[in-house]
Amino acid sequence: MIQNLKVDVIYHLTPSDFEMEFNLCGCCRMRLLNDKTNDKKSFVRTLARDVARSRVIIACGPLFGSESIIATVATAIGNGQALCDNKTYGIQGDDEIYIINGSTPLVTPEGYFGGCIIESGPQTIILLTENKAFRKSILQNLIHPYIEEISYIPTKSPLITAQVPTETEEFETAVSEEENYLAEVDEYETQPEPQEENVLPAQENEHNVEFVMDDDSAEDNETPAFQPPKDENYTLMYTEVESRKESKKNYSNTYTPSENDKIFISAQEENDEMDAKRQKEKKEKSVNITLVLLFMLLVLSVLAVVYLLVLRPMTMGADVGEYIKEIFGAASSNTIV
Repeated sequence: MIQNLKVDVIYHLTPSDFEMEFNLCGCCRMRLLNDKTNDKKSFVRTLARDVARSRVIIACGPLFGSESIIATVATAIGNGQALCDNKTYGIQGDDEIYIINGSTPLVTPEGYFGGCIIESGPQTIILLTENKAFRKSILQNLIHPYIEEISYIPTKSPLITAQVPTETEEFETAVSEEENYLAEVDEYETQPEPQEENVLPAQENEHNVEFVMDDDSAEDNETPAFQPPKDENYTLMYTEVESRKESKKNYSNTYTPSENDKIFISAQEENDEMDAKRQKEKKEKSVNITLVLLFMLLVLSVLAVVYLLVLRPMTMGADVGEYIKEIFGAASSNTIV
């Protein structure tokens, strides 16, 4: 049976990683929460809270130096540190690497150290490096298969023992042809249901340690039944099922919109007003175009007059006044004749 895992992620002195959380949620059904810390005190406080409420705790941050999450977690759970054997776990280099006593180092396929993992009964603490490339490689090759596996394994499995008959029954064969064979089916007794005494005890070894911050009064893995709060606003989120008589009555009544409903319902009057407004805008545009054309004709005529009465006599070398008198004089003589 697939379990709904409770997972907490702590980012200590490192930015959050949405891609890592998204890929983790794809492993199995889980409730994933995250938090960020900037000092040892807040990190230990967050770790204690996560251990009390989640089955898997993943901490990402620096693995070496004064802010090492390995040293902090080792002190918090009371296990201490131990020197890691680089050759046994395929770690490149001869540098001294300290991990939590009883934990297993996490190494990339290229041989780079990227953290460690420690188990305490059903709970697991996973410490990962702040290097995103190494962390992604370790998650894909080691952490994702591990989470998928523990999601299928129940925390307590009852031991079902099959009852083997101690004495075998001997069947007598027919001696003669006249003897009839029995074809009746024997009714087998149902096996007794397994009791609590048959439950396997949890195996204890040196790698399973009890965390110091474990609290017996913490919440169990089973989530309590949901009880809605007694709030009038909350009850509005739920609707009661109408009876058949009430539903027929509601559907038989015709709907008449109120004044407030007209805000959302397009009436015919509004459509007429919009059409009238569009026609008015079209007329205004046509009038404006006509005015622009008339103005352009007026400007062109003024420019023609200026050219004929001013610019042309100046280009011919004649006086503008005499040229105008000659034009009007010739026009008057023509009218008299």
